[in-house]
Amino acid sequence: MMMQAAGGPGLISPIDFGERKKPMPRWMWAAIGVSALVHVGIGVALYAQRFDSPAPTVVDEGPIFQIDMTRPVIPPKPATQTPDAPKPPTPIHATPMPHQLTELSPLTPPLTSGDATSDPVISTTPEVDQPGTGTAPAPDPQPSVITNPSWARMPSGDQMARAYPSRAIGGNVQGAATLRCQVTANGGLTGCAVVSETPGGYGFGRAAVQLSRY
Repeated sequence: MMMQAAGGPGLISPIDFGERKKPMPRWMWAAIGVSALVHVGIGVALYAQRFDSPAPTVVDEGPIFQIDMTRPVIPPKPATQTPDAPKPPTPIHATPMPHQLTELSPLTPPLTSGDATSDPVISTTPEVDQPGTGTAPAPDPQPSVITNPSWARMPSGDQMARAYPSRAIGGNVQGAATLRCQVTANGGLTGCAVVSETPGGYGFGRAAVQLSRY
């Protein structure tokens, strides 16, 4: 059921009958304004934090170095080589010949001018009386031969090693040589010649001649 108010046209519900609309108080308007300002401030702060946030700080870590760790290669130790023992010297059979001294006859003193008119004659060959009417010359004396000489001084090992034939060293060959030499007054050898060498073709004779100088 609808009723008409006396104050003017319009229908009024029976529920709202007797109730009048009152104006909103000022404190409520102030509270609404303050709430709106608070919401606006929060929105502005969120917007500024989202879009105006400072850029992250970049920490300079410095230059980057790459180090490769490689295990060093250790060279192998050289093998110790044992030198070969020196080979024994080759025996050399030298046959020195003694130096033959020729005996001279006593010198005849020179004659005076009254004794002879010719120059004196010095004879270096002794006269030998032969039976018969003729005088034959004396035969030349034969030099003495030493078949088993003894060493007055042996060559050193270094001298023997230097004189040893290189071909014999390469073939590991040992040999011997026989020489014919003349012996000087001081016991040295001269005029040495190779009589034989064993084995032949390796140079043992030439090596023996070289060693005879020592």
